[in-house]
Parts: sequence; C-alpha cells; structure tokens
Amino acid sequence: MEQVDWSWRYVLLACDCFIAFGCFYCVDIPSALQTEIQSSYSNCTGASLLNGSCCEECLGLGPDRYNQLYAVFSWTNAIVVLPIGVLLDRLGNRMTAILSTSMAVLGSSLFALSVTSYFKMTSIMFPLMMFSRGLLGAANGGCQLVQDRVIAYWFPDKLGLAFGAIVSVIRCGNVLNFFITSNIAKIYGVPMALWTGALMCGVGCVAALGYCVLDMIGSRKLDKNHVFNIKSQPLRMSDIRNFPLSYWLVAVMISTYYSCFIPYVANGSKFIQDKYGYNRVTSSYINGAVYDVSIIVCLSTGLVLDRFGGRAISATLGSALSVPVIISLAFFELPPLILTICFGTFYSITVVSLWPCIAKVVPLSTVGTANGIAAFLQGLNIGLTNLGIGKIMGAVEESDMNNRISKWKISLAILLSQALVCSVLGIWLNVNEKLKNGLLNGQHKKASLTEKTSLIQNREDDFYDSIDSGCSIQA
Repeated sequence: MEQVDWSWRYVLLACDCFIAFGCFYCVDIPSALQTEIQSSYSNCTGASLLNGSCCEECLGLGPDRYNQLYAVFSWTNAIVVLPIGVLLDRLGNRMTAILSTSMAVLGSSLFALSVTSYFKMTSIMFPLMMFSRGLLGAANGGCQLVQDRVIAYWFPDKLGLAFGAIVSVIRCGNVLNFFITSNIAKIYGVPMALWTGALMCGVGCVAALGYCVLDMIGSRKLDKNHVFNIKSQPLRMSDIRNFPLSYWLVAVMISTYYSCFIPYVANGSKFIQDKYGYNRVTSSYINGAVYDVSIIVCLSTGLVLDRFGGRAISATLGSALSVPVIISLAFFELPPLILTICFGTFYSITVVSLWPCIAKVVPLSTVGTANGIAAFLQGLNIGLTNLGIGKIMGAVEESDMNNRISKWKISLAILLSQALVCSVLGIWLNVNEKLKNGLLNGQHKKASLTEKTSLIQNREDDFYDSIDSGCSIQA
C-alpha cells in the first residue's frame, strides 16, 4: 500500500490540522486585547469613555512594548525553526509534535499567569510576558513544520487541498480569538481571556497524540519501498547551496508577504479604533475579518490549484492585489470591513499558493530544512517590521489623534513596501518558471507505482526512516 491509498489519511489530516490550532488562537490574543494591553488607566477620560477605549484593567505597556510582544514571538520562531527543521529531517514528526504542543501550553499558561494579581503591574510582568511569547513562538514554529511535513508525505497528490485544510482550521483559531477574547475580557476579565488561550493549546496536544497513533498505524501498512533504516546521512551544506533559484524566490516572497500582513493584524484593532472611531470590541471583530474569509478561501483555493495548477501565478496575483488594499487603508476612507475582507482573501490565495511550492522544488529529504529556512526568514522580517512599527508609534500612546493617524500612515507605508517587493519577486518567479519549464505552474498528475518508486529512489538517496523508532519520512 502507498500513502495515497490509505483511506484513514484524511482522519490523520484532521489531527494534523489541529496541532497548531491553539498556537494560532494565542498568537493574536494581544491584538484582540490591544487596548487593554497597550493603554493605561489614565486614558479613561473624555473621548475614550465615549468610544469604549477606556478599560479598568489596562496594563499600560504602550505601543512600543506592545509590538515587542509580537517581535519576540517572530524572532524566537525564526531562531528555533531552522534547527527544528534539521532535526525533523533526522528524527521524524511524532516526538516533535508532542514537544511543540506541550511548549505551546506552557507558553500560553505563563502569559496568562503574568497578568494575574501576583505579577500584574510589577517589574516581573513584562519580562514574563516576553518569555512566554518567545516560548509560544518556538512552539508555533515546531507545530507548523510538523504540519508541512505530514501533508508533503501523506498527500503528495493533494498538496493544495491538504494545505488549504490546515490553513482553514488554524484560521478558525484566529477567528475564534477575535470573536470571543475581547468579550471574555469584558465580562470575566483579562486573566480569564488569557487562560482560555491555554485551554485552546490543550486541543493541540490532544490532536498531536491522535496524529502519533494514526501515523504509527499508517506507517506499518506501507509498502517496503517506504520503509528504511535509521542510518540517515547528515545534512550537508551542499544540499542548501544546491537549492534552486525558484526556492529562494518563494522563501523571500513568503517573508515579505507575511511581513506586510501579520504586523497589520497585530495592530489592526487599534488602527481601526483610532481611524474609524469604533469601540474596541467592534474593532476586534472587523480586524478578525481578515481571517473569517480565510476559512473558505484557503480550502477552495487549494482545490483549484490541485486541479488547474498555476501556483506561482496565483501567488503573484494575490500579493499584487494586496497593494491597493493597503493604500486604501492608509489614505482613503473606505469601509474597513470591506478592505479587511479583501486583504484576507488575497492573503489566503497567496499563502496557499506559496508554501506547497517548497515541496515541489527541493529534494524530499531536505523539505524540513527548506521549510525551516523559509520560516526563519519570515519570522526575522516580521519581527523587524513589528519592532519598527512600535518605534514609529512611540513608547507612549500619542494623545493627539491627528499625530497618531499620521504615524499609522507611515507604518502602513512600510507594509506597502513589503507587498511591492513580494509582487516584483512574484513576476521574477514566473519568468524563471517559464524559462526553465518549472513545476510550480503545472498541474499535478498522478504518477504510476513505477514512477513513484523511481522518484523515491532518486530523490531520497540515503534518507532513511525507522518505523519502530516512531519516525516517518514525511518530508
């Protein structure tokens, strides 16, 4: 039996989808609670009482330290994800899935603990928040790499569908956060809202256990062509140097596009509140709309790409269409809900097109490392962008609204530059694919058993795996 013939692989995919559910619920908790985290109680005067920006539980971190919470998340993800990618290529997924989801529970629990009465408004609060966000970032990196490797191995014939399903589920985590976190904080308090995040990370632990069981059962049913010894060749620097140009273009496109999208979502609630005058709960709903549409668009985009191909083309279109959306957010008074829905749609098309490209352009034995490099560049750039926005907005929230809006425009101009770079690289990628008859714009064709066996032998070389040790190829 081959991977594509195992009917239970779709149940395995369901477990794989929920491994990072809790991480993505927690990653934007600060955005849903941006007013509570960023503002101070001294702001509870005048207009802030009228528009709902005042809160009695505000922590007073300010825009700069608020954005540092996102920067440390991204940087820890970037630092840890590369060695995790190498380890995954050597050790397999099962243990990594368990460890990563457990780290997510610990990180989210420490973040919730930092705002309890024991640490709130003390000198320990902010360092503990930073440490917990870093731990969550490391966990998120591990979870994502495991997910990517699982679908690359079990769904070589339906990469778009599988990746679209994963993105749809983890975006459910984002959406759920924006829908309920601000309301939980309003009714039960900020600590309870954060402990809910720890509970969601527990869902990922359960999913990881389910995946391990199913992966073990499925691996034992595979043909001998898929079973190897534990003697794996160490990763060589020549493997990385031999990555094709198309891989590096895709990796930098991922880095730049995420760096225009994630920092916007991180600050979107406060931006919408400041520019359009909505209260903090409504602003959270509107900001979360970027993920609402992802639930549908990601899955449908994956199905279309599997059927018709054109990943490089669709990624370029998605990034290019994001440019006028960012311009409209910065300089025009168009309805924010429409703009955020458009941004979410183009984001979904772009990322569902880009990530599966990696498995198509590098050897199977190095997919974990290749994903790790791409995620490293992504996290590094996102962190720098968040840090830059924090410095622009200032250590203390600007009291003059006109000055605050001007700073938001400068921040959005930085995001715009990232989207433009991604679009230009997308054009380069398509030209390169055309000249070299690449695979990224092609349609997947089901290979025969002989072709697949030959492909494994040619591309795996000396890459081995041991079923008994709990490792599977899953690159």
